[in-house]
Amino acid sequence: MSSSQRTPYWLAALKHPVNTALSLGLLTVSLGLSLPWGADGLGLGLLALAAVELVGLVIVPSLPPFRAWVDKRDRVNARHARHEQLSQEIASHGGSPHVERYAQMCSRVTSLYRMAGDSSTALTEREVEQLDDLTLDYLRMCLSDAVMRGGAKVDLTSAVSHKLRDVQRRLDAGGLGRDDEQQLRQAKADYEEAIARQSRMEARRSALEASLVSMPVRLEEVYQMVMSSPRAGNLGQMLEESVSKLRLAEEAALDVEHALGPARHDAVPARAQEAAASAQRRAVGQSK
Repeated sequence: MSSSQRTPYWLAALKHPVNTALSLGLLTVSLGLSLPWGADGLGLGLLALAAVELVGLVIVPSLPPFRAWVDKRDRVNARHARHEQLSQEIASHGGSPHVERYAQMCSRVTSLYRMAGDSSTALTEREVEQLDDLTLDYLRMCLSDAVMRGGAKVDLTSAVSHKLRDVQRRLDAGGLGRDDEQQLRQAKADYEEAIARQSRMEARRSALEASLVSMPVRLEEVYQMVMSSPRAGNLGQMLEESVSKLRLAEEAALDVEHALGPARHDAVPARAQEAAASAQRRAVGQSK
């Protein structure tokens, strides 16, 4: 979480429910004192309110438990906002069948949060938060899957292969001017590059699909491990190893997001199309 997303501790102290209730209580007392003593009573009550607020702003924001409470609340709010954003984007791209697995993962994490609140278990809330963050990473991967499914509706490889054969046929026929031949060879190179990129993208899609299948299974493994041994002394180490495996599965799919641009249905090289069209126009002009 970036520093710009964090709530200032002094502001959190002012908005804390306890401080709000205390301020309202002292304000009520001040109004009550104004009845028998008038402005002097009201001023005394307001002075007490200002003193309490000042002392609170000096002491409370520096307390470690209070800071931990504010940080935790900010993390929860950030995860919730990110969840809403990703869910809307997934829906706008037509959805992903893996979202159902995400809902099951969230259910498991919620159960682990309840267990972490039990003093009889060695599990801590911070450890569960790591798993919660991973479920959000999984939802982001679902977005990548939804984007790729939308692009997969267009048979890019077939379209580019057809254009490549057409360019190759014209090159084999010969009788081209120097400029036309150069442009057609450039178009051929671009089309071949597009086909190679599409092939690499298919491999990345397979890696993403494997990660989307394996991550829920690994999280279920973690869940069963915690449920079967909630008091295990090495539970933290076991969780760390499992989280590392989940991280590796999530990182294996990062290349897909960075490579989405070349794989989209509008990624047929424009330069190749323009070169082929230009050569064709020149050939038609020469034949007249």
